[in-house]
Amino acid sequence: MYIPSSPTAFSTPTTTNHTTVSTTTAATEVTIYTTEPTTPNTPSTPDWVTTTATTIETTTPGGCVDQFRNQSWLNGQEWKEECSTKICKNGKIEVTPILCPQTTVPSCPRGQAVKVKHECCEFWECNCRCDVYGDPHYISFQGVTYDFLDNCTYILVEERSPRHHLTVVVDNYFCIEGLMGSCAKGIIVTYGNTTATLNIAPDEERVESTLNQVVVKPPYEDQGIRFQTTGYIVSIYISEIRSQISLSPLNTLTVTLAMEHFENNTQGQCGVCGGGSCVRRGGQVEEDSCCEKTAYDWVIGDPLKPDCRSAPRDVPCHLPPTTPPTSRPNTTTTTIPTTTTPPCPGSPLCDLFQHPVFAECRQRLNLSLSERNCRYDSCQIGNMACSSLEHAADECKKVDVCVDWRSLTNGTCNVNCSAGLIYSECRSQLDSFCRGGELVPGQVLEGMKSGCFCPVGLLRSEQHRSTCVSPPCSPCKGPLGEPKQVGESWKSNCHMCTCNNQTKSEECVPLPPPPAPLCSGSSQLLPGCCNEQVCVEKICSHDGMEYRVGDTWTDPAQPCVSYSCTRNGVQTSTRVCPKQNCPQERRVWDDRHCCYSCNQTCAPRLSFANITLNDCSATLRLPICEGQCDTETSWVLVGGLIQVEQCQCCREQNYEWKNVSLACAEGPRQYRYQHITSCHCKGCPVLR
Repeated sequence: MYIPSSPTAFSTPTTTNHTTVSTTTAATEVTIYTTEPTTPNTPSTPDWVTTTATTIETTTPGGCVDQFRNQSWLNGQEWKEECSTKICKNGKIEVTPILCPQTTVPSCPRGQAVKVKHECCEFWECNCRCDVYGDPHYISFQGVTYDFLDNCTYILVEERSPRHHLTVVVDNYFCIEGLMGSCAKGIIVTYGNTTATLNIAPDEERVESTLNQVVVKPPYEDQGIRFQTTGYIVSIYISEIRSQISLSPLNTLTVTLAMEHFENNTQGQCGVCGGGSCVRRGGQVEEDSCCEKTAYDWVIGDPLKPDCRSAPRDVPCHLPPTTPPTSRPNTTTTTIPTTTTPPCPGSPLCDLFQHPVFAECRQRLNLSLSERNCRYDSCQIGNMACSSLEHAADECKKVDVCVDWRSLTNGTCNVNCSAGLIYSECRSQLDSFCRGGELVPGQVLEGMKSGCFCPVGLLRSEQHRSTCVSPPCSPCKGPLGEPKQVGESWKSNCHMCTCNNQTKSEECVPLPPPPAPLCSGSSQLLPGCCNEQVCVEKICSHDGMEYRVGDTWTDPAQPCVSYSCTRNGVQTSTRVCPKQNCPQERRVWDDRHCCYSCNQTCAPRLSFANITLNDCSATLRLPICEGQCDTETSWVLVGGLIQVEQCQCCREQNYEWKNVSLACAEGPRQYRYQHITSCHCKGCPVLR
């Protein structure tokens, strides 16, 4: 007999000649209930027979036959199917529902008792849960609390004897700049040959996930690992061993293991599932006050943290009095160190623990430790208070109390959701979504979760989209995946599309080309999108730059070349310079440094001179007057005759006396000379 699992698979049966026929429209199944004839006030035991075809089951003297599934059973043969025990009797299948035993709630570590369905029945089981939050505070499987400040990579959970090959590693980092306070930045989960990671993104507002080093976007499932997200918290589920690991952007980390799979078989910073909390590498379990010391034992090699190779190990539980402590005092004790300065009161956000919003939860849980951790963390950095508040609110959810606390933080602890989504502190189900025009109910969560959801009454247009739409689901999608209603039209990829009201699908036809426009002189007609012709202003490209018609420019690497953008493209013009020949210091360049002229003005210029006086000589670099002078015409009287004189010479105007040393036979000898300081144009002397 086949019993559909969906609660909508059955309709109300009607009785005809002691045979009940029930038709299911979802899968065109037929369910047949056959009962023995009864008389009034006489109880009867139903014999149920089911087939998934419209053909009524054939009865043969030798047993029972299901013609649709091509199965048969002998008389007396018994089997279990669909939470029932079935037996073939006289050609009929008798069905007896499996009765589930009554179970009691067990006593579990940290009260982590959950209902688990095994085949057809629900049973109470225990979970082992370990938490890491703040900077950072640990809660072991057994509920022991301690603090641990190092920023290395540590084993949270590994199996003592490999059965399921599960390892959970935490990647810590110094989240408080300048202070020795660390936070959980990411986790690495190894299950068999598969590795999954959750990491807080650099912007610290979202959690990224990978599977075997490939980025995945939840919801996603492969190789026995399922990723799920509320838009804020990201979780890894391993259904085969009923375990999960989750991480939030506020460094709140939770590891939950099924006790039936891991009892007394774990070790690491979370301790032993169902056993001690402070455990060393060798398996030795220390007293509960030693967890902050045994936590050092679980450091592992991380190539990105070479300094951690020398991280302390085997730290004794009781240090000598002269040795400074390696971390904060154990939070499991109530000892308060004596100090002469007033203690830091912490952030005002920590006062929310005494706010009425936490009142109902305080009646069920002791939140004093969370409040104390909040004040300690926020004395280091203000927004660290959010992590303790978030962890406390999650604890309250475990006892079915929803604490909507973020709205009281003036935005400090707000969660930024994608456009269209809203933050909700407590949801027990993920958003429903559309798939192929059909509504898919959102997955029921294991307890209340916080995250980003569609507003009440809306659903997601697709599973991985943040677009929220009103039901019913639209069968058509636009070019960006947006929902389109029946009869709606839109442009997409050079086509006009319509959501056909009969086929409930997109039907598209090419758009006709529009008439060509008239272009101006500086523009040209070019093909555009969807066969449309458009006027485009002409552009000239040169060395990666673009120019419009009429633009001119030069290239510093070729100063004598100029360029211009014309309708026909780039035109080049090269300037030819006149030939000049003068020393570099007398060259006068134009503004483009293309051509130069020689400076011929009358001015002092240094020149080498060979001087010989008697037996003394020297080669000196002395100023002389050089340059061109304009010719002036003058009349002079020479020997009683008037003569014309046209001569201008570059001659000294001012000078100063300086000493110069000449090499002589008897040794150096000093002479004085006229050192020219300025020149001018003056008539040349006339020889008479």
